[in-house]
Amino acid sequence: MQDWMVDFAEYVRELLPEKLAERFIALARPAVRLSVAEEGETVVGRLGGLPRLPAGVPWPGTEDGGSGMQFLAELDCAALAAYESDIGLPAEGALLFFATWEGTAARVILLPPGAVRVPEKEAPVRWESQVFPEVPLTAETVVTWPTRGHDDLVRLGDDFWDRVVGEDPWETFGDMLADFAEAEGGRAHRVGGYSDALHQPVEAAAAYAVAGVEPKDPGFAAEASQWVNLLQLDEDNEMIFGDGGVLVFGIRRDRLAARDFSQVFPYLQGH
Repeated sequence: MQDWMVDFAEYVRELLPEKLAERFIALARPAVRLSVAEEGETVVGRLGGLPRLPAGVPWPGTEDGGSGMQFLAELDCAALAAYESDIGLPAEGALLFFATWEGTAARVILLPPGAVRVPEKEAPVRWESQVFPEVPLTAETVVTWPTRGHDDLVRLGDDFWDRVVGEDPWETFGDMLADFAEAEGGRAHRVGGYSDALHQPVEAAAAYAVAGVEPKDPGFAAEASQWVNLLQLDEDNEMIFGDGGVLVFGIRRDRLAARDFSQVFPYLQGH
């Protein structure tokens, strides 16, 4: 068993009957957790700062040209290749992430290795794009699991999360697993794996919003399964996505495989 799975698997086996535990453990996926790098730690990207785009690449804006996007993060694909996740990122180059403040539009730019960049490329003044503090990111592989309402959990039963697993009636599996997640560091920036679902999973939201498939349609689950979490950003570094929100960049598996980042799905969730 992979190192990132061990503690999670042991914890679930302590709470659930063997067959049910193994079925839930089998749904786990690896993700790359991103956090602020301390001195001496391997740097795999950054939050904030200026995007340092090549001379011929404009700062992204909305299609109508009415507003610009905020530059949020850059990931070093070669550095991330050392960590396991359930999605296939490019093996080299850099990914730059932009989004409007309302999360209604987003752009991801893949720069090839060795791209010559303009050191300090500012956004057009009319867009008033905010520049966040620049902080380096480090990485580790962590385990993620589907949250309440995810299609992967339907066959485990409606009462799965509310199953009492302790001596007291309020010690349910869902609450105990939430305690485990908090002990492991809580919500965080991550690449791949299951994104946090404050309202619904990004896969379901994308299937409906982008592909136009209704949840009641026979092909809904199949379409949802084609979407993955390219990057989840938590509220950090002066980036606020609502009341305790997250911004998820979703992408279809086939477009990711083709290195086509022109149609990412921004999914902003908040309370």
